[in-house]
Amino acid sequence: STFEERLAMQDLDAKTALSLLDYSLYFDLSGAPNPLNPDAILHYLLEETLVVRQDNGLYAITNLGAILFAKKLSSFSKLSRKAVRVVQYKGNNRVDILKEEIENSGYVIAFEGLIRYIEALLPSQEVIEGALRTTHTVYPNIAVREAIANALIHQDFSITGTGPVIEIFDKRIEITNPGIPLIDIYRIVDNPPKSRNEKLASLMRR
Repeated sequence: STFEERLAMQDLDAKTALSLLDYSLYFDLSGAPNPLNPDAILHYLLEETLVVRQDNGLYAITNLGAILFAKKLSSFSKLSRKAVRVVQYKGNNRVDILKEEIENSGYVIAFEGLIRYIEALLPSQEVIEGALRTTHTVYPNIAVREAIANALIHQDFSITGTGPVIEIFDKRIEITNPGIPLIDIYRIVDNPPKSRNEKLASLMRR
């Protein structure tokens, strides 16, 4: 079985399973109406394999459901080290740490807040163009978003004990994740894209 299909927590009643996931965000982002009935909510989560029904009638949360929608990744012992870590350093080496933050929510929940937090730490300047005052950042927002999204989606989840790290220095930003590239780095521009975690990548794109 793939990482996404494996179980992060099992033998849960419906109420407990739903309490561990921020399922309302799934409905907000997918555009589906947010059902009030727990059975209807579970129907959607079962369809997406975020949750599965066990033979004993209880429910299990899959790794896919937990890594994307967990209210707290620390609630899932095997996934707690997959939380995103952001470190800001003074200068251009790793000697002095100014700030360190660990984002403990599932990736879908954390993503927008994570981007805003990182942008606030990056150098920027206000420029007046005609009658308008605009903020210019050192790194384009779309590039930062894409690099972070790719680091989350394409990491090797079989490597335990480490997760994605975003390090901010005075003159650079480094985004790393566990695992080796699936494509030769010298052919990364002209090779077709490959995904290590197809279901996770597909759901994040949606």
